[in-house]
Amino acid sequence: MGGRVRQGAARFDAALTHAGLGGGGSPNAALRDFSKMTRDDLFGWMNERIKAGELSLDDSSGLLGLSGGGAIGAIGSGLPDAGPPDDPQRVDFFQLAQDRIAAARHRQENDVEAAYSVALGVMQR
Repeated sequence: MGGRVRQGAARFDAALTHAGLGGGGSPNAALRDFSKMTRDDLFGWMNERIKAGELSLDDSSGLLGLSGGGAIGAIGSGLPDAGPPDDPQRVDFFQLAQDRIAAARHRQENDVEAAYSVALGVMQR
C-alpha cells in the first residue's frame, strides 16, 4: 500500500507542477492579492481553502470578520448574516487586519486580537 501512496503523491506533485503550482505554491496564488480584493473575493477564497482542508474553521474566524461576513465566532453559528455584504469596493485586507489588531489590543480584546493576527498570518503565507 505504501507504494501506491508514493505513486499518488508523485502524480499529485506532477499535476501541481503542470498547473504552475510546484515548489510549494498554493492554489490561486497568482490570483490572490489581499491588498486589492473585494470582501466577496476574500470570503470566496476563504471558503475554498476551508473546503480544500488548507484552513481550519477556527483559523478562518478573523478572515470572516475582515470579509464583513459576521463577527468573530460567527462561523457555524447559523446566523443569516454569516456572509459578506454585496460591496464591489476593493479593500487592502493587510491594512484592515493591522488596524483591527491595534483596535482589539487597545480594547484589551485578546481573543479578537489573536483571531485577526492569525488572519494576517494566513494572508502572508
